[in-house]
Amino acid sequence: MKNKVLLIACLALLGACEAQHSEPVPSAVATPDVVSVPAIAETEGTLMDGANDPAIWIDARNPGGSLILGSGGEGALEVYSLEGKRVATAGVRPASLVDVAYNFPFDGEPTDLVMTYDPAAAELVAFVFDQGRTSLSEVSEPMPTEAEIEGLCLYRSPLSQKLYAFAAGEGQLQQWELFSDTNRVHGRLVRTVPVGPGAAHCVADDRAAAVYFTQETIGIARLNAEPESEADIEYYDLTVPHGRFDGDVKGIALYQQEEGGYLIVSSADESLLQVYEVDSRAHVGTLSVAAHDGVDGAEESEGLAAASFALPGRFDQGILLVTDDSNDGGTTNYKLVAWRDVAAALHLSTGGAYDPTVPATSSAILVSASVATEPVQSFGDAADDPAIWVHPENPGQSLIFGTQKRRGINVYDMSGKLLQAREDGRINNVDLRYGFILDGKPVDIVTASNRTHDSISIWKVDPVSRTLVDIADGVVSAEMEEPYGQCMYRSKRDGSFYVFINDTDGIVKQWKLFESSKGRVNAKLVREFSVGSQTEGCVADDELGFLYIGEEDVAIWKYAAEPDGSEQRTLVDRTVDGNLTDDVEGMAIIYGPEDTGYLIASNQGADNYAVYERGGDNRFLGHFYIVADAATGIDGASETDGLDVTSANLGPAFPHGVLVVQDGRNISPKQRQNFKLVPWERIANAMGLELFEGYDPRADN
Repeated sequence: MKNKVLLIACLALLGACEAQHSEPVPSAVATPDVVSVPAIAETEGTLMDGANDPAIWIDARNPGGSLILGSGGEGALEVYSLEGKRVATAGVRPASLVDVAYNFPFDGEPTDLVMTYDPAAAELVAFVFDQGRTSLSEVSEPMPTEAEIEGLCLYRSPLSQKLYAFAAGEGQLQQWELFSDTNRVHGRLVRTVPVGPGAAHCVADDRAAAVYFTQETIGIARLNAEPESEADIEYYDLTVPHGRFDGDVKGIALYQQEEGGYLIVSSADESLLQVYEVDSRAHVGTLSVAAHDGVDGAEESEGLAAASFALPGRFDQGILLVTDDSNDGGTTNYKLVAWRDVAAALHLSTGGAYDPTVPATSSAILVSASVATEPVQSFGDAADDPAIWVHPENPGQSLIFGTQKRRGINVYDMSGKLLQAREDGRINNVDLRYGFILDGKPVDIVTASNRTHDSISIWKVDPVSRTLVDIADGVVSAEMEEPYGQCMYRSKRDGSFYVFINDTDGIVKQWKLFESSKGRVNAKLVREFSVGSQTEGCVADDELGFLYIGEEDVAIWKYAAEPDGSEQRTLVDRTVDGNLTDDVEGMAIIYGPEDTGYLIASNQGADNYAVYERGGDNRFLGHFYIVADAATGIDGASETDGLDVTSANLGPAFPHGVLVVQDGRNISPKQRQNFKLVPWERIANAMGLELFEGYDPRADN
């Protein structure tokens, strides 16, 4: 996907350069006939001749009282009635961009929030209306962008209901989380996405969790708006010769309907507007805004805004606002276009109106982590898989082993502090079991796939020093190139210890561990089979004798875990017509009495976690997300590779156990990857699952 995006971007950049030579547009993207729609009203001219970006504030109770917000450049934020009369200005700060959001929690009450950008101070600025909607008061703490911003839009996550501001400029898209405290609005920069040159205006779609933005010399792009999502960029349309834009691509607006809607994009140099159906991405027409009844047309339009909410008169199907950078020789202003005229001119469907004052909601189950480990030492995709070790005497002294697949394995305490960092090679996946007999004494044994030596790394846990000690009998070969996923199994049949290793071709090998010499452990190959395609995540149920394997793009499968088991398997869930999104990654089991408990899998492609019953047919129970906790400053978890879970008491912080997940995008603050710890009771309470008491992983040893 990333290579595809890069290729498109390269083509776009090439197109932007070639456009300077006025080469003909290919027939595939030939410009259709331009239709004209009238501007039926206009605002007064801006005070300082600086109209750039408008927004519409909807008064759902009194639609006729809705307002037009206009960024007046040096002349600050200006407020107009639907008749175009200026009714207020907001302070003295310059304002080059503006957007509005509804029901923001401010001073304990849902409040409509107006955000602007001050180009002189390079800051995002928040305002709220007074009670009569006749003036605006600045309520923001400093939010310095440290970059020149060309686009601003607000996004409310349907997942978490948090409000974010996107600020586009200087080749990047900044995402700020907005929150209030003691009558002030604060911003926290949660991610910065490099998007390439010319990043300009933007608009957010709360329902689709997307932000659309323009790049002046490239085209129109789309990005997932959730802060924990993959920063993959998709292009809607490009500049000539690869698309239909001839000149700078500027303002962008979203006309949302009850179902679907349209994107309207300004081709400023041509004084044209291009219109696209949001869902299909199909181009449906090209507009110009023409003069009508004493109101001149719009030229060289920068900002746009649109709403489908029914407003008085000809705006009964909504409104389109268009910045007029010319205004027939007067100071710049905003033209008002009736959407019914746009729909008639382009033969567009007229779906039900969308009410932006009602937040988009989601039934998603959300939990947050209570602890984050120290980041791993390597940059990039470095952390991968955790394993939880339960201390035999003092639960609070338990440990987390976390692989760092670029250099070794880390040992953390339950507060996330790094206690040990072993540089044993490219350790990918890790697992452990209790009570392996070594030199006549039981030890807790830890194994991992090692991609530096194509081997199985083997350690024991020293409970006194709380460190890992190497006990491998030299290099224990995995007999495969690039061993990938790994998990352990202890047989109830005879007490033997096994390691499963798999690779990117879907080959799975089962190794039996044995003491080869005093104090040293080796492994013997006892079984081999193929899953079919790339696999990594796996977990074995010691009590029920099953092995679960994730075939990344396909399914979760259940096999017999004993070495004499066949290749016969049972489908647990699949990516096509199932509850999974590729890639399927790490898996773990939380044990309850007998066959109770749960199987948990990282549903990496959707940045969430799938939960199944441990017993029976592994009935699917639902997904949950790990999101940021503003109170603790711990961000969410996403793009998770490995995870582990236990219901054992791990001390006062985790009396009912814990889920540990690798966080592939450690975004706030932006750091190297780490692991997040979620108390099991948070997940159980959110999903209506059981809490288990008294689980002891050593009970049967």
